[in-house]
Amino acid sequence: MFYCSAKDLITIFVALECFSLCSYLLSRYTKKDVRSNEATTKYLLMGGAISSILVHGFSWLYGLSEGEIELQEIIDKFDSPTILIKLKYF
Repeated sequence: MFYCSAKDLITIFVALECFSLCSYLLSRYTKKDVRSNEATTKYLLMGGAISSILVHGFSWLYGLSEGEIELQEIIDKFDSPTILIKLKYF
């Protein structure tokens, strides 16, 4: 529900991280099983890597939209012809 009602980049990131935190805890549910420990460690490392890639992509969006974090304002910036000129010379 939190992710679906997101209207900016920060809310999207926080909602995805809250969801992944719950998934990490569920994969660690059986503490005594060795496979559960291994799966939790792998899942945590992959989640961290993917989160860093997502934040990197959000930083590109933030920079190209001239400092906007609201999704509708980012879309409006990409509809303008000035962003096409910036992308052409990038």
